[in-house]
Amino acid sequence: MGRLASYRMLLFSIAAVAGWLILWAWLTRDGGPVPALYFPPPEDVLNRFWRMWTRPYIGSTLWEHILSSLYIVLSGWSAAALVGVPLGIAMAWWSKLKWIVFPIFQIIRPVPPLAWIPLTILWLGIGDVARMSVVFIAALVPWLMNSMLAVYSVDKLLIDAGRSLGASDRQILTRIVCRTALPTLVAAARMALGNAWSTLVAAEILAATAGLGYVAVNASQLLDTDVLIVAMIMIGILGIALTALIETSQRILAPWSLPNERRG
Repeated sequence: MGRLASYRMLLFSIAAVAGWLILWAWLTRDGGPVPALYFPPPEDVLNRFWRMWTRPYIGSTLWEHILSSLYIVLSGWSAAALVGVPLGIAMAWWSKLKWIVFPIFQIIRPVPPLAWIPLTILWLGIGDVARMSVVFIAALVPWLMNSMLAVYSVDKLLIDAGRSLGASDRQILTRIVCRTALPTLVAAARMALGNAWSTLVAAEILAATAGLGYVAVNASQLLDTDVLIVAMIMIGILGIALTALIETSQRILAPWSLPNERRG
């Protein structure tokens, strides 16, 4: 029954997308209410997409721009995970460490990633490392905060049971806490990836030579509206694909955390 409902929702979503495309085509038709300069018709966007896929645009083809953006985003996101997850778990497990690190983190946390761009340029220049650093900052907060929450959400009865059976603190942390906290860590991965991907355009303002954000900024300056729409659509599609990848990993790593209808 759950699978049938999923198929129905998929068909409904496809029909909704088709409806929006029809509305888009009608609004932007010749003589329609929306001029092509402000919002080009679907066929213009599709033609531009194909040309960008097969021919270089500002130095690279569309798929090369996509690979560049994925490289920046996934590198910054992964680096944030390597720092944020162990640090968040350690801060939740050892209160002394928390009170050493957390005050500084609380001061830094409200600062938006965009505010770090001038310092990033000053410290790291305008290369890939600078863009990865902006993405790293955007992804670090959800990784660290949700890692702490994951440890705090573990049932204390499980910890007490482990201690009563003679488990050491290290065994409790690795075999009980980390495994029980896995669903929350998967949610942290999804939130961190969303933050990282949404920071893409800002990261690629840093004198990039390729990437979807770079394409979008360049197209907006040149009033290439069809190119801008292509870049925006690709950013949205890839964001959906990355989120779906995280959800698939959740089904594999922590299937018990999913609702019954989403399992299997």
